[in-house]
Amino acid sequence: MGLLRQTIKAGLRAAAAFARRQEGSHAVEFALVAPIFIVLIFATAQAAIIYLAEAYLETATEEAARLVLTNQAGSMTASQFQTALCNNITTLFTCSNIMVNLAPATSETSIVTAAPAFNSNGTLANSLTYTQPDPGQIAVLQVLYQWPVIGLPLGWNFANLGNGTYLMMSTQVFIVEAQ
Repeated sequence: MGLLRQTIKAGLRAAAAFARRQEGSHAVEFALVAPIFIVLIFATAQAAIIYLAEAYLETATEEAARLVLTNQAGSMTASQFQTALCNNITTLFTCSNIMVNLAPATSETSIVTAAPAFNSNGTLANSLTYTQPDPGQIAVLQVLYQWPVIGLPLGWNFANLGNGTYLMMSTQVFIVEAQ
């Protein structure tokens, strides 16, 4: 019985001494905090890049809308117009992936319902139109781009389409100037 008590006391002393040791505590704390911190850094960087790209797309769409607004795009085909748009945004975007939807608006409802639709796979479900509006008409110009995003650990993902991309869309509504 005495030997059992001595063994239990020695075991309790060893457990208490082990619990008081501090050598590995920093490593354990780092192991608990580091993954969350790293995910936050990557999520912040990705959000910043998406925000910058959306601002860049918006500026390019405004420049393209100015072409239509001032009747400079009246004789352009859809591919020529897309090329003119791409000349302003070649740094961040792949020109072949830019989608342009230009149409005159016949009513307020057509402005609201003009947005292209995408299916669950992230592919375009309806067709885009390219119709130059006449002077004095309201025009709706939409420029779309599927931005590739990187899935982050812990389930954080900025993708809003089924194919794992983030849909960026810039819309300009304006009245085409008289010639």
